[in-house]
Amino acid sequence: MKKIFIIFCLMVFSFSAHKFAESKDQSNYALENIGTEENSGPTEDYRLYQNFPNPFNPATIISYKLNNDGYVSLSVYNLVGQEVATLVNEFQKAGVYSKQFDASNLSAGVYLYKIQVNGYTSVKRMTLIK
Repeated sequence: MKKIFIIFCLMVFSFSAHKFAESKDQSNYALENIGTEENSGPTEDYRLYQNFPNPFNPATIISYKLNNDGYVSLSVYNLVGQEVATLVNEFQKAGVYSKQFDASNLSAGVYLYKIQVNGYTSVKRMTLIK
């Protein structure tokens, strides 16, 4: 009887581990494309770099490159889509720029940052840990 109970427990454990792995794969698939290199427009003229460090606490640096002058919008969003910070909202000359993002007033989690300039848009994700 003891052997049957042990075999039963192993089967239940194996089944639940398999179901957990399936659900984890499905949620990873849903999140897989968030913050990936999503560009539109003339990509050879502009570049949004991955923030550093990532994950971060409480601040990180976001860098980007402009090969042409233009009106730049750089904003940070939570995963619900609410804008939590505007880092840049001005006309800038061509060049490489860096902005510090201080998230000390935000809760831990995943955030997205998006740049828009001259028809180019790029989104990346970053992780705040506390």
